[in-house]
Amino acid sequence: MDKTGIALLVVGLILAVAGVYGMTQLAPEVIAFLIGIVELVVAVIGLGFIVIGAIMAKD
Repeated sequence: MDKTGIALLVVGLILAVAGVYGMTQLAPEVIAFLIGIVELVVAVIGLGFIVIGAIMAKD
């Protein structure tokens, strides 16, 4: 493994630890954000089904 690989591994581990620490400190906000993302994805999928259904109904 070269120096760049080792550096990327170390930086990745540091960022992962910092991210987990941040999520534990801000747990309610993180959960609310994830729920919001899931709701947004569901809404976009629903709109896609409406568009596809409208196109199929025209035929």
